[in-house]
Amino acid sequence: MPEVLRVVARLNVGGPARHAIRVAAPLAARGWRTLLVTGTPAPGEGDLADEARAAGLELQRLPELGRALSPLRDFSAWRALRRIIEARQPAVVHTHTAKAGVVGRLAALRASPPARPALVHTYHGHVLDGYFARPVSAAFRRIEAGLARRTDRLVAVSRSVRDELLSRHLVGRPEQWVVIPPGVDFERTAPDRQAGGELRRALGVPDDGVLVGCVGRLAPIKRLDLACAAWAAAAPALPQAHWLVVGEGEGGPALRARVAALPRAHWLPPRTALHEVYGALDALLLCSDAEGLPQTVAEALCAGLPVLATAVGGVPELVADEVNGLLVPRGDVAALSAALRRLLADARLRARLGRAAVMLDRAPHAAAAVGGRLADLYDELHRAALAGAPPTSQTSSACTSSS
Repeated sequence: MPEVLRVVARLNVGGPARHAIRVAAPLAARGWRTLLVTGTPAPGEGDLADEARAAGLELQRLPELGRALSPLRDFSAWRALRRIIEARQPAVVHTHTAKAGVVGRLAALRASPPARPALVHTYHGHVLDGYFARPVSAAFRRIEAGLARRTDRLVAVSRSVRDELLSRHLVGRPEQWVVIPPGVDFERTAPDRQAGGELRRALGVPDDGVLVGCVGRLAPIKRLDLACAAWAAAAPALPQAHWLVVGEGEGGPALRARVAALPRAHWLPPRTALHEVYGALDALLLCSDAEGLPQTVAEALCAGLPVLATAVGGVPELVADEVNGLLVPRGDVAALSAALRRLLADARLRARLGRAAVMLDRAPHAAAAVGGRLADLYDELHRAALAGAPPTSQTSSACTSSS
C-alpha cells in the first residue's frame, strides 16, 4: 500500500485540520495509507489530535512545527521532516497551509534518494494579502512562486483561490492546478431539531425568538470583532433575537469577554458534533476578511440555514445573494448590521432563503468524494513515478475538469 505523508502545521480547531482528518478513511479505502505530521497548537486554539487518533490516523507530533515564524524552530522542523521522509519513503508528500507548505516541500526536495516523493500542496486560502506588511507579502509571493515550480500539483479549495493565486500572484502554471473543495462530514453536522430546541431553551431563547450563530475558529481574520460591532448596533431593534458564538482560537479570551458584554449574546466551546447547534440556529453569520471555501457555510446551507456572509474568497461560490443567503462587502459594519436586522426580523425571508439553502449539492463536498478525488490525483502521480516520467509533465484530468 503506497503512503502519503500529509503535513499540517497544527491540528487546531479549524478547517484544514478537520479536512486532513476526514479524508484519511476514504484514502485508505482506495489503498493509500496516511501518516499525518503536525506541530502543536498554540494555547487556546484547541487540539484535534484525539479526534485524529480516533479516526485511525497514524499521527506524528513535530513540536518544532508551528504557525509562527521562527528561523531556528523552522530549521529544526525542516531537518526533522527530512529525516521522516527519508525513513518512510512516501510516494506522495501533501502539505497544507503556508508554513507547513514551505517547510514540508523544502524537506521533500532535499530528501536523499532513492527517489523524491511527488509533491502536492493545498491552498485552503493564502496569506499573500492582508496578513503582513507589503515587503513581507512580496517576499512570501516570491517564495510561493518558487516552490510552485517544484511542486507537482497545486490544489485550491475554490476557483477564486486558484484564480487569484494563478493570475494575480503568478503562482504555478495552469496545468498544475486542480480545484478540490475541503471534505465535509455531513453526518457530524446534520441538524437535530429536538436537541436544538433544548439548546435554545438552555440559552434562554424564547419560543418565538430567533438565533443566529457564528461557528468555527476564533481568529483575527474571521473578524468576530466586526460581528460584535454589528450585533451591538442591530440588537436593540431585535428584542427577540439572540447571537451564539461556537468556537475557540487565539482570539478566544478577549472575544469571549466582549461577547459576554453584549445583550443576548452567548458563547459555547467547540464540539466534535454539531447536530444540536445546527438544530438550534435560524441563520449563520460569517464576517471573514478572507476565506478559501469555508466548511461551516456548506454545513449550514445543507442544514437548511440561510447564510449572511462577507463576499470574500470562495463564499460567493456557495452563497448566492438573495437566493440562499445575503452577501455584504468585507469590513462594512453598517451593511452587516442592516443585513442582520433585515434577516432576523423577517421570518418569510429566512424561510425562502432556507428552502434554497438546503438544495445545495452536497455531493462534491462530502469527505468520501473529496478523498476519492485526492486518491485519483495520488494514483496519477504514483503511476507517473513508477513509469519514470516526471509528474509535472503530465496534464491531470482532474485539473482540466474542475475549472
